[in-house]
Amino acid sequence: MTPTTHVAHARVAPVAAPGPRGLPLVGVAPRLLGDPLTFLARAAQHHGDIVRLDLGRRSMLLVLRPDLLRHILQEHVRNYEKNYGQIAELLGNGIVTSNGAFWLRQRRLMQPAFHHQKIAALADMMVGEASKLAERWEPSARAGRALEIGAEMIDLAQSIILRTMFSTEAGAQSRQIGQAFGAILDFANGRQFNPLQPPLSWPTPANRRFHATLAFLDQTVYGMIDERRRSGDHGNDLLGMLLDAEDAETGERMSPQQLRDEVMTIYLAGHETSATMLTWLLYLLPAHPHVERRVRAELAEVLGGRLPTMADLPRLSYLRMVIDETLRLYPPTWILTRRAVADDELGDLAIPAGTTIAMSPYITHRLSEHWENPEGFDPERFTPERVAGRHKLAYFPFLSGPRLCIGSSFALTEIQLVLATLLQRFQLASIPGYPVAPVAKALLKPGPAVWMRLAPA
Repeated sequence: MTPTTHVAHARVAPVAAPGPRGLPLVGVAPRLLGDPLTFLARAAQHHGDIVRLDLGRRSMLLVLRPDLLRHILQEHVRNYEKNYGQIAELLGNGIVTSNGAFWLRQRRLMQPAFHHQKIAALADMMVGEASKLAERWEPSARAGRALEIGAEMIDLAQSIILRTMFSTEAGAQSRQIGQAFGAILDFANGRQFNPLQPPLSWPTPANRRFHATLAFLDQTVYGMIDERRRSGDHGNDLLGMLLDAEDAETGERMSPQQLRDEVMTIYLAGHETSATMLTWLLYLLPAHPHVERRVRAELAEVLGGRLPTMADLPRLSYLRMVIDETLRLYPPTWILTRRAVADDELGDLAIPAGTTIAMSPYITHRLSEHWENPEGFDPERFTPERVAGRHKLAYFPFLSGPRLCIGSSFALTEIQLVLATLLQRFQLASIPGYPVAPVAKALLKPGPAVWMRLAPA
């Protein structure tokens, strides 16, 4: 894909930005909902760095060029606030969805929980849960049976987040919790681009399911928080760190509502995105044997068959490059939006207050002016020398600037430790007749299912 460059000769309103033609009343929403990745890639190819997407009653601007992304995410970040719409019904006013002074306070409160030393204290829990999964996989590997890796990784990621957040084992309810989060995210994502959606207050079957699912999650999360507070022992896990978090200026701690919102946010980010990334990685490695061989050689040299620790990760540099390349091709957060608070300009284009801005890591990560052979799988793109020669915002799977994902270090640590644990014990192979392609819903997942055959390594 070779995007063209849009050059505006005078200040214009967003309505004048180039974009694909849509239908009356609904604009391009049917195409965006039907095959969003293909649609956005073609829109970028034909219309340039800023693309107007008409969604019927409203429109938004898709911004792709790295220097324009830097303007939004770093240089003028205060002018572009998050606007999550229905997803906020799930996450509340947590660190992902909040803005302004409240967000800054929450960031200060939560930052210590995600410090390198705090994550290191949780690393053994991550390896422990991965080792339990490996024990369960052994009979299947000896028999050469196939497993649906997406479901396996969801179960593992839920086990890890339950262990690191609540110091509890994943029980029978864990799959139900994960399914509830997934159902709500898919529902909210569908509403985001659908101009004909009924209000959430209407008692449609879909809305009733949404409210029932949210009530279930609220009951579950508030129950976990209340149990910990009643016990008097906050513990050394993530929930304990949040319960102990104290504002250095005021001495205030989080209210039950704030704790609920942050637990919801961390639980979502702590299992859904990690599971998606792990599934992509376990699928892609066998598809690129030369990459897999090098990963396994590095694991053998650094670990020699023992379980990984946090201290090993700096030496697993090639594994980290493989993770980065997978994040480039298949970033779980494939699209995100912001809303302009005040009038602004992007390049020569006027941006009135209230304009919705969309950014797509999936598309920007494939711009040919920044990535040679953008559809290819090449971990060597992430050597220090090649990274230094590339625009920093050509790659932003965890965003950038002040709103850089607070949990990015947690997620990367988890992914590296899990892969190092599993790949030393197992060989995975794709099964003919079960094609896998990216499915863009709330997250960019491999689908429809990832069936793979296990064998001992």
